[in-house]
Formats: sequence, C-alpha cells, structure tokens
Amino acid sequence: MRYSRFKRNWALLGFLLILPLGSGGCGDDGEAGAQPAAVPTTADLLAPGPYAVGAFDAVFTDPSRPTMANRNFPGAPERRLPTTVWYPAEATNERPPMAARNGGPFPLVVYAHGFLGNRAGGTYLARHLASHGYVVAAADFPLTSFNAPGGATFADLANQPGDVSFLISAVLSGDGEPNGGIGLARQIHADAIGVMGLSLGGATSLLVTFHPQLHDPRIAATVAHAPPACFLTQTFFATRSVPLLIVHGDIDAIVPYQANAVRAFERAQPPKYLVTLLQGNHTSFTDGAERLFADMSNSDDLGCSALLSALANSGNTDLTAGLGGAEAGIQLGGCPLPCTAGPRNPPSMRPQRQHDLALAATLAHFEAWLRRREEFRLYLENALAAENGDARVEWRSR
Repeated sequence: MRYSRFKRNWALLGFLLILPLGSGGCGDDGEAGAQPAAVPTTADLLAPGPYAVGAFDAVFTDPSRPTMANRNFPGAPERRLPTTVWYPAEATNERPPMAARNGGPFPLVVYAHGFLGNRAGGTYLARHLASHGYVVAAADFPLTSFNAPGGATFADLANQPGDVSFLISAVLSGDGEPNGGIGLARQIHADAIGVMGLSLGGATSLLVTFHPQLHDPRIAATVAHAPPACFLTQTFFATRSVPLLIVHGDIDAIVPYQANAVRAFERAQPPKYLVTLLQGNHTSFTDGAERLFADMSNSDDLGCSALLSALANSGNTDLTAGLGGAEAGIQLGGCPLPCTAGPRNPPSMRPQRQHDLALAATLAHFEAWLRRREEFRLYLENALAAENGDARVEWRSR
C-alpha cells in the first residue's frame, strides 16, 4: 500500500502515541571481564549504517482473531494488518533489492504506532535501524490508526499485543515477501527480537513485553517512546525481566512525564533505562515532525488540538478495557488527563534534535541487548548524558 501525502500528513498527528543523575549513581559499574570495544559517540550512532535499505509493503491477515465492532463499523471476522518491512539490502538497482547476504542473521524489531497514527510514524527509526543491520516491521493497527473504520478507539488496545505477535510470526515465516521471495526470512535472527513504539504504541510495546497473559516470550528488548503507563502497576512488571528503555520528554503535554515515564521506570525490573529529553514534547517523536513542525514553538499545541477533537468524538476512551484489571497489574485510577495546559504549551526542544536523541538511545539499546554489545550499554549508561546536555539518563542494570 502506498500512502498519499494527505494520509502521511495526518499520520504526523498520531500519538502513536544527559548527565547521569548522581554522575551515574543511578546505575551499576560495568561488569568484570574482557575490556569492551571503544564506546561509540552520539555522532557514531547517528551516522547511517553500512547497509543499503530495502522496503516492501504487504498485508498480513490473522483469521484466528476478529476485529470488534466500532460505532458504525460492524466488525470483521479477522484482523487485517497493512504492513511495511524495512531491511538491510544488497546495494543493487533491483527493486525491491534482495536482503543483504553478509553480516546476518539480523535482529527483528516491530514498531507500534500510536493513537491516530499509522505505520509511517516510525519511518526515520526504521530506516536508520535497517541501515545498521535490523529488520523492522510496522503495521497499521485495525482500530487505532488514523483511518480506522468507525474512527480510532482506545478500546482495541488489548488486541494489539496479539497483532505484534502475529506480525513477528509472519515476518519470520517469510510471508509477504515480494517477487517470489527476497531471501529475508532466512537472514533474521529468531532469538534477537525487539519491539518499539510511540505513545499508545509504547503502551502496546509494554503490554506485549510484560503483561502476564498477553506477553510474547520471544521479545528480548523493548523501547517505549512517551508511553501511557500510569495504569501499569508493579504487579504488571513483576512477570518478566526484559531490558527496557523509556524515552520521554519532560514537558510532554499529551502523556505527562512524571505520572507515566517516571512511574513505569520505578516499577519495572532491571535492566531498565529512562532517557529524559529536557524540554522534549510528545508530537515531535513522529516521522516528518522535523519538517512540518520546525517553526512551531511546541508541536504539542497542534497535537493536543487533534487529540481532544478525537476524544470528543470517541465512544470509548478506556485504555484498560480487556487488560485483566488488578490481577494483571492494571489500575486506571490516578492517571492525569492530557493537554491540561490549554492551547499554548511552553517552548520545546526542536523536532530534529528530539529525533536525534531518540535515534541514538534506541539504536544503542538494541545493540546492547539484542546483539549483546557491551560498548553500547556503556554508551547508554555514561556517554549519552555526558555528550548531550539536553538529556538525562537514569538506569539500573541489575
């Protein structure tokens, strides 16, 4: 599926959703053993990787799970997932190019978009990771994307972890590869699978990683950008210990920082990392923000306007429906409302800068925990903050 410019611009409104404190006192010393390779710099992490980037679109359909009715939409007997897959590719003129034959097997990462977003919202992350040797798959969720039948609804959140798991299986099996196959499936490392998501997609990433019943045991590392997480208790995070990175702006008007990022970081088991973007907001995490919102004082002004309009027309705003309640560690009480500051928010970090910090932290986390590269863990724990005064890092490695 190819998106028109109109659809892509709407996706930009999706909600897709560093000095270490105490000079590293929030973490642990490096483990004893062989000296790691040289710790990379932020510039190293932001440089394109050695691979060409290929991409293809496919539609994956899960016939085993229905799509629920949604206002004037009667529902469907299956869940349909239009998907884009980015991958390390051979540098040829063939379109789509064959998967790279050298350097694999490659980790697989699934990107989850936010409320009113779509799979294009993480394109800058997906392309960058693919250039560094990752396969990245992103789907439009059936009922939370900007073009959801009946209008986007929060009520379908509980079904999205299953969508992520289905997508992992589909990509690993080679389904959807164009031209009779590009050799991608056999180049994926089935034991190096990660998930990342923005806003509601960040919540989806947490659910598919940690939820007592909905988690996927194949997931080995997780990144959540600005996730709604205030309703996830310590009981929720007690099920599994999976390396977790949360990246969140401290003036986020849509998903307030203290009640969500800080609370989730405190409750999760180690290894865990919280990268706080000073004057970072919510809307600027999405792809294209660096172009469309570059001249805005704070793109959350626009984001809040779109979100509040959608909420006014939504029939169900309960994020926790179907998630299992207190027994599963889900408790909605105490979550703050979004966009309480009105239509004008304080000046925020520039979108391109927010992208750069999110890219550096995300790539470092996956390199550290999916490829087990010690130097990237040290970057997260020491160098990221030391090199970037507009970010703060807290961490517990064990």
